[in-house]
Amino acid sequence: MASGATLTDLALHQLLQEAVDTQAPASLRPEGSPRLLGDLRLVAFEAGETLDVEGIRPRDQVPATGGPATLSILVGSELLSLDAELLSITQREGGTARLRLGWPEDARLHRRADVRVAAPEQAPLQVQVRLGGKSREALLVNLTETGAGLAFPDVFMVDLHTPIEIHATLPGGIPLHCTGEVRHLTVLEGQEHPTRLGVVLQPRTEEDLEPMRRFIQARRMDRSQRFRQDGE
Repeated sequence: MASGATLTDLALHQLLQEAVDTQAPASLRPEGSPRLLGDLRLVAFEAGETLDVEGIRPRDQVPATGGPATLSILVGSELLSLDAELLSITQREGGTARLRLGWPEDARLHRRADVRVAAPEQAPLQVQVRLGGKSREALLVNLTETGAGLAFPDVFMVDLHTPIEIHATLPGGIPLHCTGEVRHLTVLEGQEHPTRLGVVLQPRTEEDLEPMRRFIQARRMDRSQRFRQDGE
């Protein structure tokens, strides 16, 4: 698993209860699979025994029981990652299903340092991508000086470490050109843009970084202003 803060039993219990109380968004990835089930919720847990997750829809590809999986839960601004065995799947009314996982063998907390540039209340940024000798349209869903997240409208597979180019026009007509390589691939079942790529960007000069920094800062300020307005 990726590095992160190891949790005490008390801290884990508190985070799980907060996830249940706030209906925190979660996702599940079976071990060895590029596919990820999103739009899930932790609905209950029995300390030291089981975790119950709901949100599986009829069109989702339900994973097989008996194997390991990683449950990721976004609690506030932190990502809780839990490695556990998928014990059972129970069909419920309306065609949904409840997944029961064993108590996590490993639990870590990761702080989300990336700045999202396409939060739900903000318009996504359309980009052109050159990948594997083919041009594709995508949405830029997060961006830092060292990495980017992309969402594509079609499902496809690509080898990790494949070179990639990203071209976009930032607000004000400023061109953005980034190069890097694919480090992460996820397919979210049932999503409008199911294929998600995590990209590590190649080092750039200070001059090249300046437009990106202004764009990230503008998005951060826009989100802060929206949050203040919502709180008034």
